[in-house]
Amino acid sequence: MKYAGDSMGLNKKVLVTGGSGFIGQHLAKKFLDSGHDVTIFDIVEPTLDELKTVYMRGDVFDNEKINEVIKDHDVVIHLVGLADSGTAQKDPAESFRLNVLSLQNVLEACRRFGSKKLVFPSSAAVYGITEDLPVKESFPLNPTNIYSWHKYLCEKLITAYHANYKIDHVILRLFNVYGAGHKGVIEIFLEKAKNGETIESFGPYQYRDFVYAGDVAAAMYQAAIYEKVNNRAVNVGSGRGIQIRELLDMICEIYPNAKWVETKAKFTVYDSIADITLAKILLDFKPHDTLEFMKDVIKKEMM
Repeated sequence: MKYAGDSMGLNKKVLVTGGSGFIGQHLAKKFLDSGHDVTIFDIVEPTLDELKTVYMRGDVFDNEKINEVIKDHDVVIHLVGLADSGTAQKDPAESFRLNVLSLQNVLEACRRFGSKKLVFPSSAAVYGITEDLPVKESFPLNPTNIYSWHKYLCEKLITAYHANYKIDHVILRLFNVYGAGHKGVIEIFLEKAKNGETIESFGPYQYRDFVYAGDVAAAMYQAAIYEKVNNRAVNVGSGRGIQIRELLDMICEIYPNAKWVETKAKFTVYDSIADITLAKILLDFKPHDTLEFMKDVIKKEMM
């Protein structure tokens, strides 16, 4: 049996599918700096020069290529997917293709070659609207839209492959990720503020858990190297709720001419805050959780 400090050790080969995004590049650099072999597998070349030497152009829907590359790696971190719930709702077929079918291809390759570990970014959206806070991993899953249903299906696929083919895995349920390249609510608000448009908020008094993309990458790194977290689903958030109103006021400080108004919502407004006790124990997770840090990230990475 493995215990708290156990890790996979050095010189493991790590594959990051869809790794040319912000989180993927941050993650790949961390693996390189820590002495691991890493490959970024993506249809887009990474922007960081030091990562171009570990880049392999490829598509997860190319079965021959994905089989070939997974065969030579020990850990797969699967970052391919459609993360925009609005786009998923408008184009469910594309969401299914990018979120579910891409994962199926990766799982099949892992099954064929065995002894692989999969790290998968799921979403807090699988919980739906919860009555109690903070949200614990033991809460029932209650997806409510296409995106959350597809993430739910992904989780079930992974657990089925573990039960039938013994594929080790870690499922990370990400809360509201922010940082360079993320098309979340902060990005939408900033775009309107830059263009001098009034920001409409459908729920300024609801609480959300915003977690920095760099902290998410750190959680993925630990999920890959620690065996104590194997075959678990773990929340990844800041552990702190920020009222949307606070975020809007911050953006108006950054853009003094910006303004926001509350608009009546046509959907149920609810609060979502992560219980990150498991992440702290199993991943040694230490996220940034202050408004000051968020403001600094917005100014340096997102403007």
